[in-house]
Amino acid sequence: MSSSSSSNCKYSCTAGLVGLSFAGFLLSLYTSYVEIRAERDHSYEAMCDISERISCTKVFTSPYGRGFGLVGPLLGHDSPLNIPNGFFGIFYYFLVAGLSFSNSIRITRFTTYLIGLSNALSLYLAYLLYFVLEDLCVVCVSTYAVNFVSLILAVQKGRILVREDQVMRVMQKDR
Repeated sequence: MSSSSSSNCKYSCTAGLVGLSFAGFLLSLYTSYVEIRAERDHSYEAMCDISERISCTKVFTSPYGRGFGLVGPLLGHDSPLNIPNGFFGIFYYFLVAGLSFSNSIRITRFTTYLIGLSNALSLYLAYLLYFVLEDLCVVCVSTYAVNFVSLILAVQKGRILVREDQVMRVMQKDR
């Protein structure tokens, strides 16, 4: 792979990660809006409420819609960390977008681990969605897809950076 195509791939991965983070940010913002609105107005129906079994409002207002269903039982329902999952997403996607601009191998690895953790959390939430809540949430599934594609791009960017670093070391050694 030439230096030029390697750089193009690296910048494409960065742009993809930032774009996906923006999409995840918007999904998280919408999630937060729906949850807050539904808590205040019990007759509220969100655009993502398609039927009785395809309802994001049902999911967002469930016990798993705050602190991932883990914070409340562990730290108490009044814990400052027992906030809507969408709020965590807003912070997370903003962080990933910012970190994605770095071409440091260490920061890219950290970003990849962070995105890997979000995919593990997505699997947990998908399990709850399907088996516990017996619901389909279009916004949730979209978020899982954003996380999965982000992981692929982060891994790809990390490989490119490592390969570039190895080439630079060989070139310096040969001087």
